[in-house]
Amino acid sequence: MLISVSKAEKLIHEALPVPKATAMPLSEVNDYVLAADIKAERDYPPFDRITKDGIAIASASFIGEGQHMGLSGYAQAGKPQAVLEDAATAIEVATGAPLPQGTDAVIPYEEIKKQAGEVVFNTRQVCAGQHIHPRASDSKKGAVLVEKGAIIGSPEIAILGSNGIHTVSVYAKPRIAIITTGDELVATEAKIEPYQIRRSNDVMLQAALQGYGFANILCSHIPDDAAQLHARFAELLDAADVVLISGGVSKGTYDLVPDVLKKLAVKNIFHGVCQRPGKPMWFGKKANTLVFGLPGNPVSALTCTLRYVIPALKKISGHIEPFIDYKTLGEAVDVNVAFTVFLPVQANSNNEVVSVLHNGSGDFASLSDSNGFIELPSETKHFYAGERYAFIPWRASCLL
Repeated sequence: MLISVSKAEKLIHEALPVPKATAMPLSEVNDYVLAADIKAERDYPPFDRITKDGIAIASASFIGEGQHMGLSGYAQAGKPQAVLEDAATAIEVATGAPLPQGTDAVIPYEEIKKQAGEVVFNTRQVCAGQHIHPRASDSKKGAVLVEKGAIIGSPEIAILGSNGIHTVSVYAKPRIAIITTGDELVATEAKIEPYQIRRSNDVMLQAALQGYGFANILCSHIPDDAAQLHARFAELLDAADVVLISGGVSKGTYDLVPDVLKKLAVKNIFHGVCQRPGKPMWFGKKANTLVFGLPGNPVSALTCTLRYVIPALKKISGHIEPFIDYKTLGEAVDVNVAFTVFLPVQANSNNEVVSVLHNGSGDFASLSDSNGFIELPSETKHFYAGERYAFIPWRASCLL
């Protein structure tokens, strides 16, 4: 019995294991999800920090433009705090250095003239605090700098590194196995017979997963042989957290995957979804290993992966809420089936989407003419221009 898209989504969500925290080196955590709050180890900045090269003075000693003042010393970045011994003099300072003790203002070189061990001011006003980044003005010691659940990127890595964190608690990304099945499939580089086709679903799905940051992937191909399927499935169910099987899940004589999975004690959670493409989709679970049985047709396999597998992978990797993009129909669309339809579309110059002609779920050549697909619900068969529907891009970069 076919189930609805929303029911399939719900059942998958209910089957997902709890995300697992793991410790990883700072250099390897880009695009991972933070598993614990990061708190400031000290005030930021940890001292009154100079923001301009120039001189520092006690502002009360400034009289006016043209004033001469002696120079005494130099405050350098990376050195202990300097001290202004004589309030009637100035001290040269570098950007990033601690503000010297006894001073409260910085005058940049552009507003002074150096000559023979002294400076002459060519500014009319000096205010206490100018060109100084006050201590703890960014954050105080113990404040949360990055919250648990944040996706780590270059800004977060900068914060972690400056906070002395070289080992980071993140949510682990799943180990993924991609299995293609079918006697008719041969490797890309193999000699091909007229009755064969080249295998592409494995590299297609691998590219899709990598585009969303999932790189721990093992690919295999197995012919339509129950014994070989059983042996390899058994290995991968132990080695992977998520198994994607492309092909062999429909109702044909050589669609052996569901029976083999049953013999391996993989629980069948659903088989068949009221959707096009992707109607034969299968989903199950053994212990904490998730198994997605995807149709062998390329468009079906990619559509199901983007609609169901990617959100599941993100969830078990610690992502909190999925991002849902909506696009506006630039033209009316009619469908002739009582299914949810995943319609390939292309964005036009008005950022609306229009449908792309294609020849069904085996027509992968047409995918490059589209940006992704919109989800048209099964409740109606006519969709009007100007209506908005959920959009899923073929490429993760289209979300930017």
